[in-house]
Amino acid sequence: MATVEEIENALDYIELQQLPLKYGHALDLIGRGQHRKNENIMREGAKLLRECFSEDFIFEELAGEPINVPGAEGWIDYVANALGGFVGTQHLIAPPLVLIKTSPSNRNGIRIGGEATLRSYVIATHISPPPGTEVYDLGEKSPATKTGTNFGVYGTYRDECIRTKEGWRIRRRSLDYVHTQGYIFGEQS
Repeated sequence: MATVEEIENALDYIELQQLPLKYGHALDLIGRGQHRKNENIMREGAKLLRECFSEDFIFEELAGEPINVPGAEGWIDYVANALGGFVGTQHLIAPPLVLIKTSPSNRNGIRIGGEATLRSYVIATHISPPPGTEVYDLGEKSPATKTGTNFGVYGTYRDECIRTKEGWRIRRRSLDYVHTQGYIFGEQS
């Protein structure tokens, strides 16, 4: 029979694995909401994104360049601006490699503290309509266009996580590009 500590450790791994997956879904919702000017979709994505980050979160590097965007609200604004021009995105994020550096401890019945790192592969597809083409929004089940040009990003997220009283959260995040491919707003990359 598993001990309480073994069960808590297993739950830590599950919770940490969910963070990048929730993050990817949130990005797609925020971009879609911004593009459609739909506040409900924006709010849903923003809520999910806030659940991923600690209060002192910072997105440090993007493609090897420092960007240092602080806080969940700062990242929500950044993402809405960056993705709102696309008619659709899909952030396919692989389950991360989870390395727990220090386990949380129980303080007054709350598990807090602890540090972990995550490494997640990502393939992000961004769809732009061809220049001069009318956008055909296919609705909630297919929110992109019937035709479009793809811009793909292939890379690795590097995360430092901490356990807060609300659960595991990403404290520092960076994205290293391995490759980009395709067209972005009519220009070849």
